[in-house]
Amino acid sequence: MISPPLNPKLPEGLPSWLAEFVLEAMSDTETLRANGADQAAAARDALVQRLLVTATAWLDSEIDASQAAEISGVCEETIRRRVRQGTLPDHRSNPTGRHRIRRGDLEKVAAPQSRSYDVNTDAQDIARQRRRFP
Repeated sequence: MISPPLNPKLPEGLPSWLAEFVLEAMSDTETLRANGADQAAAARDALVQRLLVTATAWLDSEIDASQAAEISGVCEETIRRRVRQGTLPDHRSNPTGRHRIRRGDLEKVAAPQSRSYDVNTDAQDIARQRRRFP
């Protein structure tokens, strides 16, 4: 019996390296399936599904501001400020209680905003700075 291809929705906040791994694993699984290795493809599908369920549970777990600060490498007040600004959603049940932050939300905010390196732009910036300082 041929198993249907796995087409999971990646959880929000999944680190980019893990998302790339899952997508590559799914691509490899399709290659197995196309070459008639249905049992191996089904086993990989099950493994990827378990990985996504575990990752989702981890991303949905809540932590307090001190844990969030330790994980993200900033001080607790920075976490509280981000909650007040609305950058980090607050999941506390008691309005006067401690802040509760979903790990997935922290992962999204703490993820570095990567820009690709552009040699031409960098060279132009250096040339511009040299013209300013003779």
